[in-house]
Amino acid sequence: MLNQKLAEAMQRIISKHDERFPLTAVMQGLIDEGLGTKRGKSAYFSAKDKAEMRAWLQAKGFAVERVDLFGMSRGDRLAVTPNEKAGGEAVKRNRVSIKALAGELLLIGGDCLQLPAESHLDVDWTKVANNISHTCVMVVENYENFNRIHETTFVLPDCYRTPLVLYRGDPNESRFDNVLKFLSHLDLPVLAFMDADPAGIAIACQLPGLVGMVLPSLNVLESQLCHPHTARLDLFHEQYPIYSGTLDQLDVDHPCSLVWKLISKHAAGIVQERWITEHTCTLII
Repeated sequence: MLNQKLAEAMQRIISKHDERFPLTAVMQGLIDEGLGTKRGKSAYFSAKDKAEMRAWLQAKGFAVERVDLFGMSRGDRLAVTPNEKAGGEAVKRNRVSIKALAGELLLIGGDCLQLPAESHLDVDWTKVANNISHTCVMVVENYENFNRIHETTFVLPDCYRTPLVLYRGDPNESRFDNVLKFLSHLDLPVLAFMDADPAGIAIACQLPGLVGMVLPSLNVLESQLCHPHTARLDLFHEQYPIYSGTLDQLDVDHPCSLVWKLISKHAAGIVQERWITEHTCTLII
């Protein structure tokens, strides 16, 4: 049976003038299929063997020459291999999830889009990065907050009032490395709407162009950190050993330093789902 690995071995053999090749398991597989001969620790493939390989590849829908499958869509791969999944690359390469705040328009590609509540666009960032008309970006850590962003009230400075809302990503929806590449390309001010815990602050610190964190006011946040029903002591103590070394080194004027100082003081964290419908969030710098 001709599979992707055998096909790539045939393509490699056909591309070379040599008849002699190291006897690998793949080469032995070709010999077992009746192509070539084994002599000692080498495999030999004659001109006749190579002609049979060309005919077999063509009959099974494979390209005769070696093709770099990286970066090709699954549809394009079918022109050179019957296996659309060959190459092992993720289908959702370069995808990010974007929307606008409640009552605002998504400004993309010269269009002004009004999306329904609990919806967003899943886009290839390389296709839209040069056509974003927002002047800043709000990165949201958790999917529920991203999906229900219309249920959170924001009071932001005028220059940041209508951000492009961007989901931080997860293995199913998008990926954080795509988000970071997108932000680097946009080169816009970035607001981090994260959990108020060590992991959330650490994520915020990775965002290029970060200007501050979006949270309830410091007074409200401190009251939540003190309250036994809202404070997450377990989150803080679980995450502290992982992130404290880096976060303790933040400069006093770093956009996250105030928040880190506050949650460290109380040794607690708050998950951002608590702020859906309940609290007004603003920019903490």
